[in-house]
Amino acid sequence: MDYRQTEQENLKTREIKNHIHRHPETSWQEFATTAYLQSVLSTIPGVEILSLGLKTGVVARIQGAKPGRCVALRADIDGLNVHEKWESPVMSLVDGKGHMCGHDFHTSCLLGAAMILSRLREQWSGSVILIFQPAEETTDGAREIIRTGIFEKYSIEAIFGLHNRPEIPTGKVVVQTEPLMAAKINFKVVVHGVGGHGSMPHKCVDPIVCAAGIVQNVLTIPARNVDPMKSIVLSICSIHGGTPANLIVDSVEMTGAMRYHDPEVGKRAFERLKRVVSSTAETFECTADFEVVEQVPSVINSPKLLDVALQSARAAIGDDAPVKSESCMATEDFADYMQIVPGFFYWLGARKPEDTVYSWHNERFHTDDDALANGSALLAASALEYLK
Repeated sequence: MDYRQTEQENLKTREIKNHIHRHPETSWQEFATTAYLQSVLSTIPGVEILSLGLKTGVVARIQGAKPGRCVALRADIDGLNVHEKWESPVMSLVDGKGHMCGHDFHTSCLLGAAMILSRLREQWSGSVILIFQPAEETTDGAREIIRTGIFEKYSIEAIFGLHNRPEIPTGKVVVQTEPLMAAKINFKVVVHGVGGHGSMPHKCVDPIVCAAGIVQNVLTIPARNVDPMKSIVLSICSIHGGTPANLIVDSVEMTGAMRYHDPEVGKRAFERLKRVVSSTAETFECTADFEVVEQVPSVINSPKLLDVALQSARAAIGDDAPVKSESCMATEDFADYMQIVPGFFYWLGARKPEDTVYSWHNERFHTDDDALANGSALLAASALEYLK
């Protein structure tokens, strides 16, 4: 089966990407983007928009000529609060907001895949669920999609997705089962002491001093409690407490994040983190409340889908397209879907030869839109190779 886009489909995909790029909306505010996606999907023959009661985002279904199994494809649709500085004919029209992570690229690829699936629908059996997910940047959009119950209702067996990777040249795609992206735990610690006048510290219990001890101690966890060959990052990202120069405050609030690939490493580090916070607080005669604010698993592709992924990459882009890459410590809530069904996530090369690399979230981030055809074909191929 030929998964490549027609010239007309490629022009339409580029047009879609340009429109979304010019009109970025941030997490849970993707109202105009949602309406635009619905309007585009309504023009693609055979696509049914599903009514799921989502605030933003769209889920649709396309069916082949005969009944069969069901697979899902996903793209994220939200932008960032980042002002675009990459000069090009197509730039954000919204001051202070931009698609500086390439979710406009991913969304356009999925719409391009929908066009391919529609054109070929007499040649395949089964159904494909198209998930245009909101709020990936806040890492809670996937859970909202899962809460709709679509995985159970439509008996979705597997899910595929992709993310542009500006460090990888156009024409290549990272296909691997080694850990791809990190798990994340965001946490909050509130240290409680006894406030009073700064001239009488002996009558107080200073939570700021305790907080300083916690910072020092928790940063030893990656160095002393985790295998040095394993990846982990632990950071205290904010500390808030006190304003007057002559006052010892009652409490200090701290926030932090921990990222890792190996679940066992994460479990060990997390246990130590809670213990170090509580024992340090006790040492300074304080108490500490520990709260997990956000948690996302690691992106680790299913070995069961590796052969399908390799075949899809070769069929859609070329025999030499699949490559491997070092993993990174960024997170992706695509991992939440992987807790429900087997999943496979690609890094798609999107950099022209000799182009300067600007990583995700940089003000000058950009994609090579020649790679849109690759992404569209790759997603379509993944669905149909799985359904064979």
